[in-house]
Amino acid sequence: MFNEISLCMIVKNEEENIERCILSVKDLVDEIIIVDTGSTDKTVEIAKSYGAKVFYFKWCNDFSAARNESLKYATKDWILIMDADDEFCIEDRTKFKELIKNLDNNILYYFETLSYLGDEKSSNLNVNLNPRLFKNNYGYYYRGAVHNQLLNSNILIKGKVEKIRIYHYGYMTKNMVGKNKRERNINILKKLIKEEPDNKFNYFNLGNEYCCLNEKKKALECYYKSYEGFNPHLEYSANLLEKVIIVNYELKNFDKALEFINIGLYYYPNFTDLYHLRGIIYDAQNKPTLAIKSFQKCIELGEPPASLKSIYGVENFRSYNEISKLYIKLKDYDAAYKYCIETIKSKPDCLEPLYNICYILKRKKMPIDDFKNRIEGFFSDFPREYFFIAHLFYTEGYYETALEYIEKMEAKQQLTEDIIIFKAKCLIRTSKFSECIEINSTPKDNQLYLEFSMCKIISLIMLDRLDLALNIINDFDENYFSDDDKKMFQVYRQLVNLFTDKQVSVLSESEDEKSYNEFIFEIIEIFIINKEFDKLEKALNLLNLISDKFVLLELGKIYYKYGYKDMAKKEIMRSIKLFEIIDKQGADILQDTLFNCNS
Repeated sequence: MFNEISLCMIVKNEEENIERCILSVKDLVDEIIIVDTGSTDKTVEIAKSYGAKVFYFKWCNDFSAARNESLKYATKDWILIMDADDEFCIEDRTKFKELIKNLDNNILYYFETLSYLGDEKSSNLNVNLNPRLFKNNYGYYYRGAVHNQLLNSNILIKGKVEKIRIYHYGYMTKNMVGKNKRERNINILKKLIKEEPDNKFNYFNLGNEYCCLNEKKKALECYYKSYEGFNPHLEYSANLLEKVIIVNYELKNFDKALEFINIGLYYYPNFTDLYHLRGIIYDAQNKPTLAIKSFQKCIELGEPPASLKSIYGVENFRSYNEISKLYIKLKDYDAAYKYCIETIKSKPDCLEPLYNICYILKRKKMPIDDFKNRIEGFFSDFPREYFFIAHLFYTEGYYETALEYIEKMEAKQQLTEDIIIFKAKCLIRTSKFSECIEINSTPKDNQLYLEFSMCKIISLIMLDRLDLALNIINDFDENYFSDDDKKMFQVYRQLVNLFTDKQVSVLSESEDEKSYNEFIFEIIEIFIINKEFDKLEKALNLLNLISDKFVLLELGKIYYKYGYKDMAKKEIMRSIKLFEIIDKQGADILQDTLFNCNS
């Protein structure tokens, strides 16, 4: 019998997401039910344009109430649950079409939810199971004001996991910042805890909210409260242990994290994620051999049971990649290269191993022509992929080679605004300052215009055309910049002031403020790369405009990176003498420089 599907969603102000969601699923379902809880943007208009039936529900701080409202309007045989910031995996659409041909009324179908984390789509994914497909008018309802649970009043639910994936964008940084979801959820959960102090699931969810706000200690308190009287058979129990481990690791409570890993493996011996986390912790403790064994155990165990999936790719590419990085630290470059290749085989679109391969080949002193051939062998779509190859070489300091690939794209008229900016960054690292100045400027309304202009300022300073550099800096109005752009601009403003003998201003008096460092050290590095040491002396005064005690240590690391070992030793010794600041890398540099002096 053919089963018709109702897609049910609750939404509010999802104009940036809802079209992507509907487009991914509209031809898989027979009706789209939208319950809007108070949108003030174009969410409803977009939904209606795709034929959705839109209903309205006054928000009452209860997600289950809104979700249950959406179920009331479904008229088809089965209900598919999605959120506006979900996207149905295009590769799994055929699986879904086959699945709905033979559905069992008494089964609740779980799909995998892969949540993107961070600033952009990448392999940084969290995996969990969610109930997505169930029989309509069959006793199902939601309970729980936040992170609602699907229950059934008529039957004992039998769950079945299907390897169908839904991507979730709600935990990406821009979405979290834009909606203030966390504070809203925390207030709801605190109210629930007052009403149901023995409900450990609410403490677990409250811990998750604090985690998203990076309030780790508060999160851990909630997780420990949820852990009291631990029952390993609850749906969220394995995830709770994993959260306790991760937060303890992030707080550098390594022994406590390892203790909970042992607890987790006692209850869930096939929980591959825990071996992966053990490897991460051993690495942090500088125990590379134990770390490698832990990651190898992940590969040996393979994919965890669906109910224990959380960290995407621990059974293959993620663990291979960690092993390769460990062998790089051990300077066993042959083994590291081997595991880079295994990472790529497991996940061809994973980019990190290609950067690791470039790092390895540079340390093995591979001739540049062989180097280029080796790297090009990983690609096939030319000239489009020349840009990424250029970036690989740029990262390892092969700026001339990076420029070669950009010029190949230029010959094919493949340049875009971001590639033009990248070309400018290559030019100022290869002493081609006049050529950088002559590049046609990007439009002022382009978000990269500021960065491009700063490349021109560096070039003009190098050519002693300070009047033009001053004109460029004076042409900007920093009131229109984002916070990061404003800090970049302020650094370059002080750089121009230094070279034009104008009064400089302190950038930051806070020892914890490090957001200016990136821009300052990039400038310093450019002067070092070009061996402009007279100008470097003046640029180093930028370090006097910030209060971070780690600056001398970082300066020493940059000198060491470019082979100036005596200068590196001098700055690291100053860091110790003036600020009592040193770390392992700094200590290793000192050991190397002192050894060379003694030998």
